[in-house]
Amino acid sequence: MRKNSPCLGVFSYICTFFQVFDFAVMNIITLTTDFGEQDYGVGALKGQLYSLIPQARIVDISHQVDRYSISEAAYLLEGAYRYFPKGTIHIVGVNNELSPECGLLLLVHEGHYFITADNGFVSLLTHNAPETEVYLLDLPSRVSIFPTLEFSTHIAQKLCEGALPSTLGAPCEKHLYITDFVPKVRAQRIEGTVIYIDHFGNVVSNITRSLLTQEAKDRRFHVYFRYQSVENITLDSICLQYNQVEKDSLSAGEVFLLFNHLDYLEMAIYKANPDVSGGSASLMGIQRGDTVSIDLI
Repeated sequence: MRKNSPCLGVFSYICTFFQVFDFAVMNIITLTTDFGEQDYGVGALKGQLYSLIPQARIVDISHQVDRYSISEAAYLLEGAYRYFPKGTIHIVGVNNELSPECGLLLLVHEGHYFITADNGFVSLLTHNAPETEVYLLDLPSRVSIFPTLEFSTHIAQKLCEGALPSTLGAPCEKHLYITDFVPKVRAQRIEGTVIYIDHFGNVVSNITRSLLTQEAKDRRFHVYFRYQSVENITLDSICLQYNQVEKDSLSAGEVFLLFNHLDYLEMAIYKANPDVSGGSASLMGIQRGDTVSIDLI
């Protein structure tokens, strides 16, 4: 009787290891919703996922997205998804109501899967990157009061089971594209909007470092977040980290600008405490959706 070679045993072990590893990666599922924590929605969603995919590893990105704000959901996921392994499934439950005109999409982007309604989220997250795939998912119906629970979970299950995106729906090139949250470049002026207010009350715009660098070049400019302004500055005046202002001898409570972790232009108040004196947003009366403008001198 011929004995198996030890090498074959090692090879089999390695193959099994990578199969299990790949399967585990595919079972990471993140949740980004506007459900909040008060109601049962998040619990029901997780329960359904664990019932369908017992090996799932579920990670909450946020359930505190402003109601119906797909721009905020896109911003939060843009900051988080790259740190997950490729193959991760991201379920987006924000403004997810379906209709005959609005179906459920599967976005394949940079090796990640995003399940979302056709509500403009795709264009906000990818910034129309060319190497993306979008599929209009085949569903038994589009009638549901809780489509994230009823449909998105089953799509996640099929992906975890190894289904190819092309078997779950048809390629979709005409998904909704939203321009409201794209900065507008005019003569001597950039017009943007506030897309997020963070935990510290700092105000984040949709104007990126690359856009401002491209348009400003070596010129000086004025920056306006609603009624608050920082005037006659250059690109070098904008901080790249929060404690950089200490070198400029900035006093507590003063306003400064910086490019944040995602390279978006942000307005902050030095050493502000939102729970005591308020952050940039509350002190200056700024809300999500307010205008941000830059006048080039």
